[in-house]
Amino acid sequence: MRILFTRFPLESARGGAEIQTLSLMKGLRERGHAVAFLGSCPVLLEETANARLIHAELDIGPPPVTKSSVMSFVWRKRKMQRRLESALSAFGDVDAILMLSLSEKLLLTETAVAKGIKVFWIEHDRVGPWLRKNPWLSQLRTLSEKVKTICVSELSRKIYLDLGWKPERVIAIPNGIDFNRFSGPGQGPGAGPGFKIGCIARLSPEKGVDVLVQAVAKIPDTDLTIVGTGPDENYLRQLMNQIHAGEMLDRERIWILHTVDDLGAFYHSIDALVLPSRDNDPFGLVAAEAMACGTPVIVTDQCGIAGYLRDGTDAVIVKADSDASLVGGIRRMTDRPLRERLRSEGLRTAKEKFSADRMVDTYAKLIAE
Repeated sequence: MRILFTRFPLESARGGAEIQTLSLMKGLRERGHAVAFLGSCPVLLEETANARLIHAELDIGPPPVTKSSVMSFVWRKRKMQRRLESALSAFGDVDAILMLSLSEKLLLTETAVAKGIKVFWIEHDRVGPWLRKNPWLSQLRTLSEKVKTICVSELSRKIYLDLGWKPERVIAIPNGIDFNRFSGPGQGPGAGPGFKIGCIARLSPEKGVDVLVQAVAKIPDTDLTIVGTGPDENYLRQLMNQIHAGEMLDRERIWILHTVDDLGAFYHSIDALVLPSRDNDPFGLVAAEAMACGTPVIVTDQCGIAGYLRDGTDAVIVKADSDASLVGGIRRMTDRPLRERLRSEGLRTAKEKFSADRMVDTYAKLIAE
């Protein structure tokens, strides 16, 4: 089949959506499909070029997800639609389109369906006011009845059902991990002598990293290495300084790193990974990655991945936005027998539920229906 992926994001980063999209494109190509990418996402344009996938850059302007872009969309959308339709025609016969951003879902879906093209909407992003209060939501809801919407978890699927999507038009397919991306045990970033916790997250309010910092401050002999950047970095550093100034910590044991050179080595260097999301985290790819490396994980009940896990069997699941719940979860994780069980069962679950091959096969079967 000839399959086209599209993405026109407001901003681009090397995050879960980009990693998953590239993995899916490569996997479908390996299964004999002709795969191409169209969009303005710099990361995917670079990565598809590196992977020698067919790709074309098209800048149609920002999607209607901010106050200013929503207002300007009224007069921009006709020109955007013409450019999208022209680009689609340039690709020739297309059997299926997998759309990842709002602009093409609103502007290209009807045209593609009229051409007999199968249309799938992939939803990686957290749902917030940009969608719940979007004036184009009613139109999107109507269009959703012509497509299949693919969410990355049942948590995310439920959100779309609550927004008015038809249950039979929405399915959940968990993200997939390429186990070859990660090295074996090696030298990680290093930390102090305590129980070592890692957290990889965007430093923004919905990720709940501040809750984790406050929890760790209450647990002696526990070290936390946070990897990430974002608008909350200064706030988190101020919080850390206040904790140290208040003598809540006996020594420096919380660090923020912007990046690590080797993710596999980082996962192997910690005793547990914590994903403290406080609100509507569609999946939580880093938790699946850590599990794939045999690293035990603690996730909140607002992480989509939690719906695929069992508390005390292959992960520790705690209540979101609660430092007391996180304190309890971390203290549970310091029990070595529990941690070893979570390590082996978590790896088993990652292989069974979160492999890239499983994800690609599920998509391939859906597209072929």
